[in-house]
Amino acid sequence: MTEEPLVDRESAPASDAAHGVRLEVGAFGPWETNAYLVWDGRSSDALVLDPGMGAADPLVQRAAANSLGIHLIANSHGHIDHIFDNGPLMRATDAPLAIHPDDAYRLDGSNNYGFEVEAVTASRELTEAEQLRIGDLVFDILHTPGHTEGSVCLYEERLGLLLSGDVLFAGSYGRTDLPGGNDDQMVASLARLARDIPPKVRVLPGHGPETTIERELHWMARIASAGRLLVPG
Repeated sequence: MTEEPLVDRESAPASDAAHGVRLEVGAFGPWETNAYLVWDGRSSDALVLDPGMGAADPLVQRAAANSLGIHLIANSHGHIDHIFDNGPLMRATDAPLAIHPDDAYRLDGSNNYGFEVEAVTASRELTEAEQLRIGDLVFDILHTPGHTEGSVCLYEERLGLLLSGDVLFAGSYGRTDLPGGNDDQMVASLARLARDIPPKVRVLPGHGPETTIERELHWMARIASAGRLLVPG
């Protein structure tokens, strides 16, 4: 994990110093998948999102360094690069696993890459209109298919933070030519984010650097208007 998180450790407004978000991120495995450790700065409970290949030990170490207990492990979707270390992290922390039910079948360990991935079972579902609570943080679950059937974004409205998985990146959107991908669903998901998420919201994606809705809005709006996927830009 990096010592310089993408989201500032002191991200709460000065008038609301008791409520904020703390976040550390590291890129893991051959796909350089972002794994996130998220907490509110007051509670000892932490969320891990998308523990990729080799992420378990660093996540446990960073949680301990911040006097945290990993309260929940969540997957933004079920592709191998985002779920690889679910099993080791679950064993190390006894934390439950959550994923959208449409992607739960991807947790069976099978893959086309020749890797041995531990099969696990999620005990919680990340479903539309539900909320995920970690200390004072309240994430709305947005079902945003297109990259996979069960892709989700986690949206903390009060703090203006969107954990977007592989739906939205800096300068691009998630691939639709991988298993579970669907062009029409991706168009609908991007149109929803462009319409419903305020421009100033910070976007923390599954790969690459952070961005904001505002920075991506021009091409997201073009896709929404066209009703089909276009090259961003």
